Amino acid sequence: MKDTVKLVITHFFIISTGVFFIMSLSNLLFDGNGPLSPELPWQVFLTGILGALPTFLFYFKNEPTKKQFKVRTVIHFILIESVVMTEGALFEWYGSLVDALVLFVVILAVYLFVWAYSYFMNIHLARDINAALKRFNEEDEDEEM
Repeated sequence: MKDTVKLVITHFFIISTGVFFIMSLSNLLFDGNGPLSPELPWQVFLTGILGALPTFLFYFKNEPTKKQFKVRTVIHFILIESVVMTEGALFEWYGSLVDALVLFVVILAVYLFVWAYSYFMNIHLARDINAALKRFNEEDEDEEM
């Protein structure tokens, strides 16, 4: 559970940073007529918190099957999209169907970014663990001889 809490906190910061980046880029490219709303940072932090909480879906007491993991991933994505699209409607981030579709794609991009980051961090962690196990086993074999 401790690892899941750390993952939720990490996802909060990644999501918030990603949303800030996307919103700033969008403002620069498409809407650069004025400064961003002073409420926007609070909206982004709320999005980061609400977007990170569904990460608890990935807390397993036992190792999940591939099917369980895939189902939870789909549910996770649907929850994220639902939360952010609802916030978008409440905070008036979009005013038309086209704007809503753009937001949907932006959420998908941030989602994929977070997954890619997590994937590469886990690969790095797995390599470190495997290297440590290899060193441990080599030292153990040397002591036996």
